[in-house]
Amino acid sequence: MDSFFKNMHRHEVDMNSEPIIVLKNVSKTYTLYKNDHERFRALFKRPKKLTTHKALDNISLEIRKGEAVGIMGDNGGGKSTLLKHITGVTFPDEGEIKVNGMVAALLELTAGFVLEMTGRENIRLKGYILGLNDDEIDRIEENVIEFAELGVYIDQPVRTYSSGMKMRLGFAINVNISPDIMVIDEALAVGDASFKAKCKTKIRQIIETGVTVLYVSHNASSVEEICERSIFLKKGKMIFDGPTKETHLVYLLDKRKSQIAQREKKIKELRTFIDSAEDKTLLTDEIENLESNLAKVQTFKNEIEQYELELQKFRKEYYGNEEKEEEKSEN
Repeated sequence: MDSFFKNMHRHEVDMNSEPIIVLKNVSKTYTLYKNDHERFRALFKRPKKLTTHKALDNISLEIRKGEAVGIMGDNGGGKSTLLKHITGVTFPDEGEIKVNGMVAALLELTAGFVLEMTGRENIRLKGYILGLNDDEIDRIEENVIEFAELGVYIDQPVRTYSSGMKMRLGFAINVNISPDIMVIDEALAVGDASFKAKCKTKIRQIIETGVTVLYVSHNASSVEEICERSIFLKKGKMIFDGPTKETHLVYLLDKRKSQIAQREKKIKELRTFIDSAEDKTLLTDEIENLESNLAKVQTFKNEIEQYELELQKFRKEYYGNEEKEEEKSEN
């Protein structure tokens, strides 16, 4: 989302207030099937060998009203599953979730539309699903229609809409319901450039009112612009929860260490293959590959040193005074 969050004013967060989102020991495991046929058979007969994936593993966290919290992690880390639980799309196998407020999820914008109903009828339907009454829907209906810019198509069946038109309508509904909690995916793409700019401006206006925000992004700079706090998820586990800068450095360190481990495994395999070859002059590609991996490992090690220094500096600046106060109280 570029840097449109820059210099944005956010309300002070009362850290003594009751949390608006609470997760206690939440876990979710999915069963993986090879194909649809295997999935269908499992409805009638339990497979002898089940392949499972633990998407969330004992996650506990609290988020307070007005907080903006970033969610970091690689694909498969559990980000989407976490958001689906918070937005009520799915439910945990274990643990407890409490969400005290209306959620606007700017993720799957077209979810919940009935294709045979008109755009106007879907506005009312989505409003009811979100817990709005008739008066509240009446108040937002024209704002939604104006924002979506669908013209006469608003009274046509949604099945006649293009994918972009459906996304416009979904976005318009979510940003006009006055949510307590907003879930934002940076990959959000809604229409042409001018409409995207309009969407960004609307999101920013909502955030500035003190709405609680969960922001999913691979762009660290955009996360730092909006979120003072971020969570790092890896393979369903919460690895770190803290200031965004610190969380990002912890994430980068973990990523580089994992990449080094993968490269060193490859290096070992290449060396074994090269050493066992009788005529090494035929192994030009393998030798180049080995040298490339060795160089990359050294680059990653240099980056780790840099990240560790940055992390040390940040922690000294951020926690320094607190640590001194703790020392005084202990003495």
